[in-house]
Amino acid sequence: MSRKDSFEELINSSLDKIESMVERGCTDKEIASELGIGYSTFRKYKAESVALKGVIATGKDKLNQEVEKGVFKKATGFHYYEEVPTKVKEEKVVDGQIVVEEKVVISKVKKYSHPDVNAQKFWLQNKKKANWKNDPHKIDIDKKSLKLKEREIDSKVII
Repeated sequence: MSRKDSFEELINSSLDKIESMVERGCTDKEIASELGIGYSTFRKYKAESVALKGVIATGKDKLNQEVEKGVFKKATGFHYYEEVPTKVKEEKVVDGQIVVEEKVVISKVKKYSHPDVNAQKFWLQNKKKANWKNDPHKIDIDKKSLKLKEREIDSKVII
């Protein structure tokens, strides 16, 4: 068996592992290192292998969907639970004396994260580009500017 075949076999047997690494945000270099192969070998096989490309694309899609859900959640606001320490005092009678005993109790408190304007802006600029770009006339202005510059260059005589 040639060395190339052994790399192909190693990568093909590790497709699930590669997908989970991509989902965790690992780079190609980190994946190659984890598999024990060179980065250039991994890149070469990635360019040739449809299965590897598919696994990487699937992992990136899952990762992007999670990020998209997080941005949407932040843009619309959400409820969450937070653990909060609370000091509790108890009075006890010990040997005829009142003793105050303090302890810390961890309790869950429901909180609300208000919608974030920056997340809303980001979401709308990416999902509704036509209506929410920073400057909707930028392309038209750039085209007109380019035409004016071309006319200026054409009108100048080069000696």
